[in-house]
Amino acid sequence: MKSPQTINGLMRHLRNECNVNISGSRQKQQLISYGYYHGYKGYRFYKNNSNQLPYTDFSEVVAVIEYDNNMKEALYSNLMFIETAIKNIVCNESVQGLRFGTFDHVFKERMNDYSSNAKLQSKRLKLRNAVYSKLSARYHDEEKKDNQMIRHFYNRGEDIPLWVVFEILYLSDLASFFECLNLSSRESILKQLGMLDVAIDTNRNLLSNMLYTIKALRNAVAHNNVIFDTRFKDRNIGSVLKKWTEKETGIQNITLYSLIDYIIVLCCLLKRIDFGGTRTKQLVKTFKNENAKLKGSVSPNIYSMIIPNNVSVKITALETYLNS
Repeated sequence: MKSPQTINGLMRHLRNECNVNISGSRQKQQLISYGYYHGYKGYRFYKNNSNQLPYTDFSEVVAVIEYDNNMKEALYSNLMFIETAIKNIVCNESVQGLRFGTFDHVFKERMNDYSSNAKLQSKRLKLRNAVYSKLSARYHDEEKKDNQMIRHFYNRGEDIPLWVVFEILYLSDLASFFECLNLSSRESILKQLGMLDVAIDTNRNLLSNMLYTIKALRNAVAHNNVIFDTRFKDRNIGSVLKKWTEKETGIQNITLYSLIDYIIVLCCLLKRIDFGGTRTKQLVKTFKNENAKLKGSVSPNIYSMIIPNNVSVKITALETYLNS
């Protein structure tokens, strides 16, 4: 087994083996701070190892890392806001008009249509098992904690309210929950969000498609993984989401290949839940500013690999949509 490299050794490796100029105490400290493995190794390519970014100076590596970090910072609060808002909207609509607002009652009353659809029934049972598993795990974890949200209800012999369940659901669970609701409930939620388009979304699953799509971005941002090249992408864009988003915004060729496409999807959601419109405009402004900073900090070859040619066109079209 090889001995671990010293920082000076890593700097020599970058100069001699990677053809990346690095010298001086400032760049040495940057290498220490960003890390060789999380920093240079993580940002040395675009999407995969075969697409090496042609760095010539470590300052370019730092520029790409800071671009990525700044975009994660801008996206984090918006992703958390979206997750919280959609949870509240789905939760409120799911218990609307019911006698009891518990998960068990919602499952029986609002997830009971198309009972002969084996695939749907399987999803519903899988969701119920996932909810019970999370409640069981949280009940165990709360044993020596002051905040005993789950134990508060179970120790009194009461069923768990739906709002408590939503506190412990992941974004993928929220997407699955919406998908398992009765058609009429999904339609009501989509109407409330102004997203109902039966010509495109015949199964009324547009919202779950959106949530499944942004889940990977949300997790990458939350866990400080690389996002600038969308290597986190875990699915191709669904036809319903693609058609609806392109019709909604007037922006064509939404493929999720570039970060701008995820920003477009996020803006479509934010436009419906952030009624002041400040979040969407600030997000687009930050994206434009960070692109400009990156352009001035790296070579044209690096910039063109990271920011596709159609990004500026999409940004202009997105601004038009948001101002309409």
